[in-house]
Amino acid sequence: MKLKKIGAAIMAASLMSSTALAHTNSVGYVGDGTGNITVWYGSWHDNTQFNEAELKVLDSNDAKITQTQFNLLSQDSPAGLISGVNYFGSDGTQLIPYDINTGGGESYTWQGATFTLAPGDYTFVYIPLGDTESTLPGSPTMEWVPMGPIIRSLSITLTQNDINGDANGNNILDINEVGVGDAAAAASGPTVVSQGSSTVIGYVAASGGVIQIVSRTQTDTTWDNMSDGTTQNTQVSTTELTPFEGRVDQIATAQDVVGSTLRNLDFDNIEGIRMNSKMKNGMTGSTKGAVVGGSKELENGVTISGGFTRLGTDLSGNDDTVKADTDVFAFGVERDNVQLEVRRANTDYTTTRTIGDFANESETKGADTSVAITYAPDTGKINPVFGYTRGKRTVDGYTETGSIQTARTVADSSEMYGYGTVGLRGDLGLVDFTAMHHTDGVNDISIGLEKDTGDVTWRIETTRSMTDLGNTNAVSAGLVIKF
Repeated sequence: MKLKKIGAAIMAASLMSSTALAHTNSVGYVGDGTGNITVWYGSWHDNTQFNEAELKVLDSNDAKITQTQFNLLSQDSPAGLISGVNYFGSDGTQLIPYDINTGGGESYTWQGATFTLAPGDYTFVYIPLGDTESTLPGSPTMEWVPMGPIIRSLSITLTQNDINGDANGNNILDINEVGVGDAAAAASGPTVVSQGSSTVIGYVAASGGVIQIVSRTQTDTTWDNMSDGTTQNTQVSTTELTPFEGRVDQIATAQDVVGSTLRNLDFDNIEGIRMNSKMKNGMTGSTKGAVVGGSKELENGVTISGGFTRLGTDLSGNDDTVKADTDVFAFGVERDNVQLEVRRANTDYTTTRTIGDFANESETKGADTSVAITYAPDTGKINPVFGYTRGKRTVDGYTETGSIQTARTVADSSEMYGYGTVGLRGDLGLVDFTAMHHTDGVNDISIGLEKDTGDVTWRIETTRSMTDLGNTNAVSAGLVIKF
């Protein structure tokens, strides 16, 4: 609704001399949602028991649409009258928001008339008894005579919201904002119609080492929804919640397991491998694979060997998983108990991890290239072993998918490593064993059974590998074909 200027003809309407004693002092309107608008006039006379006067409706061209007698009467302010929105008093020069202390004072009795109207510009004009336009006999009583020309006329742009009963457009029916008899209380300002609240949790994720920590701050906000569509009394409080914690070392764990497997592989035979791993970070799982390789001794006393292996590693724990599919190529040369071997391992990593309410996934590739030299002099049934390995591990950078709150972007990584090896290798006939210590903290112990049938040597071996991150137990079985 928008108030419009009062036409000069209406402003000039004459009043009777009893205006000084006038008691009609407020005007308002309420839509019922079905196209009907009820216009109410209030009087400061209490407990008036009769209707009086008429109400005329003009269109935007000041042409009369209809004129009817007031036929509704109420001793309580009608529901839906909201001060300054659809309910007004007069300061003598203009309509102002209804207020019991100004603009004609408080109203105690109301009379009304109902019209069916479409959205548009209208003027409602109060026609008191004795007016030249009145169709009724008699003179105005003190109860209903208008207080002045301003209160006689209400010019508005009637909107669909007005007709629907939501004059302030806040999606709350006016009759639910200001109930019957509440107009005086509402005149002092908007009223509270409901309360609102919201809870927002903010997350800040930080990764350090093998752990990601997600700090959580809960912000609770409450407010009052007012009858004029605004909000008041906003209150905000924050609470620091227990952080989420989760591991981010899934790929590093798989690297350790795969590395433990590769250290104990010989590429001069054909064998199947199964290894079970139990890591200190809570991840457990297995590695399965097969080696296809062989060796040949040349006439000059040099033995060459080479082979290929494919390994599949699956680990899980802490609601996390990692899968590593590894292909390894190896080539070796041996003479006079000295062996030089080159290996290249390519691995595809797939991980899933959870941290609190969040989950992430990643895929990337890695490589491990190494050169190892080993010297194992033949001194009898138990021989010492000395060696050194130098290599390089790389992992391609990747960005995790899944929950954006915890998704990490990890840069390419490259690591040079080297370690020495010292140990014993024993051949007791049917049974042989090895015990190796590597200077990077890894220790291996293995026991094998071997049966030579001429051109083929059958072999089964168990190995236990112990690292700073966990332990693995492996079983391999296969054969060596002599060329």
